[in-house]
Amino acid sequence: MKDNPFASFEDLLSHQTNTLTACQPKDFDSTFFLLAREALAWFKLDRLTLFPNSMILLDTGKSISVSQTDTPPLEMERFLKGNYLDYLKLLRSKECWQLFPEETLKNHKLDPLRVLYEEGAHWHGIVSLSLFGQQWGAIGFSRFSRYDKPIEEADMKRIKLLSDIWLCFWQHSKMTRSVTSDETNNINESEKLLLLTKRQCAVLTQLAQGYTAKQCAEILFLSPRTIESHKYRMLDILELDNHTELIQFALRNGFGIDNK
Repeated sequence: MKDNPFASFEDLLSHQTNTLTACQPKDFDSTFFLLAREALAWFKLDRLTLFPNSMILLDTGKSISVSQTDTPPLEMERFLKGNYLDYLKLLRSKECWQLFPEETLKNHKLDPLRVLYEEGAHWHGIVSLSLFGQQWGAIGFSRFSRYDKPIEEADMKRIKLLSDIWLCFWQHSKMTRSVTSDETNNINESEKLLLLTKRQCAVLTQLAQGYTAKQCAEILFLSPRTIESHKYRMLDILELDNHTELIQFALRNGFGIDNK
């Protein structure tokens, strides 16, 4: 079940893994969109949706959907109604995938599956996905167009393999982007530290160790008013909003360590 330019599924798989391996984490979403389109064309499918087994994550948009150019894009709001929570219970099945032909979609007790039928879908499949031995979620595929060849077991095995690869790269890209963001924040904080005077650093050290402004004043031989002045000046320099944020900043950057 193919569509050029790939002569075989192995060619498609090799192309996709090579592309994902060379892809920068920040470019994953746009790259995945193109690769998913290739897979949809190869298997003669019209829409796919990668989603977690968590309504909290699903409600906050932690899913990704791709459609063929002549297929309407997924409108998640249309499916989050009625007994939609039971749709996720399908993932508790130990089966690698579950298939829903046209007649099943039309008469199914689950509202999301009937909504699919009302949209024009005449076939739907759910492939269960796991990471590190834990149920992660699933990827759903739908057919809206009429194709001359049905989806067979060999196709489902290939879809499952490709979906597992997509999920691993997607999650790794998210983790890498998160770490990179944290590193950027650390660099920004390090730069801000350079703006503090030695006296301000001394005040911040005492505050981070839990001393009150009055106690800091006694330790540093300053007046409480001067301590407060330094504190508000640091809030301004570090672009923080309150005392709690100032202390958190100090602790993140090692000011709470007593070097005595």
